[in-house]
Amino acid sequence: MNTRTQIVIASLLIVLVLFASACSPAATPAARQLAVAPAEKMPAAAPTQPPAPAKAPAPTQVALAKPGAVSQSGVSDISTSPYRTSQMIIKNGEMNLLVADVDVALDRATAIAVELGGYLLNGKSWMQDGWKYSSLTVGVPVDQFETAQRRMRALAVQVLNDTASGQDVSTEFTDVQSRVVNLEATAARIREFLKQAKDVSEALTVNAKLAEIEAEIEQAKGRMNFLRDRAAYSTLTVNLEPQRPTPTPTPTPTATPIPPTPMPNVWRPDKTFNAASDVLMGLVRAIGDAVIWLCVVVAPFALPVIIIWTLWRRAQRAQREKVKRAAPPDEGTPEQPEETTPAAQ
Repeated sequence: MNTRTQIVIASLLIVLVLFASACSPAATPAARQLAVAPAEKMPAAAPTQPPAPAKAPAPTQVALAKPGAVSQSGVSDISTSPYRTSQMIIKNGEMNLLVADVDVALDRATAIAVELGGYLLNGKSWMQDGWKYSSLTVGVPVDQFETAQRRMRALAVQVLNDTASGQDVSTEFTDVQSRVVNLEATAARIREFLKQAKDVSEALTVNAKLAEIEAEIEQAKGRMNFLRDRAAYSTLTVNLEPQRPTPTPTPTPTATPIPPTPMPNVWRPDKTFNAASDVLMGLVRAIGDAVIWLCVVVAPFALPVIIIWTLWRRAQRAQREKVKRAAPPDEGTPEQPEETTPAAQ
């Protein structure tokens, strides 16, 4: 072996030893000296030393022991922490309450939401037929949702409508959480590739892919935060309607019928003329409609019949004339002299 080959082998051994020492931090200095001895061409192995005490875990490793901690490479330790096993339920409710006083009920409903650790999301009031109506939406902790419903019902003279619904998002939250773990691991590998980029073009390509992965991570984390916050607080919409007094029916007086005053019979020739004109116009319209019907419906069928009848009549006439010419003159009948015109004479 030449000197250059020995240097290459020694360099590879040094890299392997450093890699092994990074993977097992509790290795003893004696083992490291034995592993490096061939590369340094030491004449004899180093004397055996007692094993060194195990090193304390690095601050980063201690921080990663906490659920949801993030390492220096940007990869969170969600995979090492157990997923949430509790159910995440998004609860919604709506009720229509008939109350004696809308303003008092509105103040009490807001106070109930605040006492239970909730808050007012939105509210509105309006007038209708001279009566005030109001509606508010509150957010209360999910464990206080049923209590809030019960206390809201106590404000009403009558509960007109009461509905509640829930959506279990535990599976979706777990899926999104797993997706974040995979995306962060992919982002960590892409960062390593970015460090090994040889030119600017390759670095830009890898960086663009890293930006896409990081955008997906932020989107997934946003969805996780939304589901977590939405499941932590439930929404309850309360519609308040005033209790109107029952109207007392008022008897309506019966009107005494008054006989109509007879009108004198006056001759109105203008009305007679208008009536006659209307009848005439109606008759003309009826005749015109009849003519139109005959022209449209009967004419297409009557025309061929007329043509055939005319031809038949001509044929009959021609036949009679032919027979008359062929018959001999009757002997008893004197022949009539032929009439001559003055021009012929």
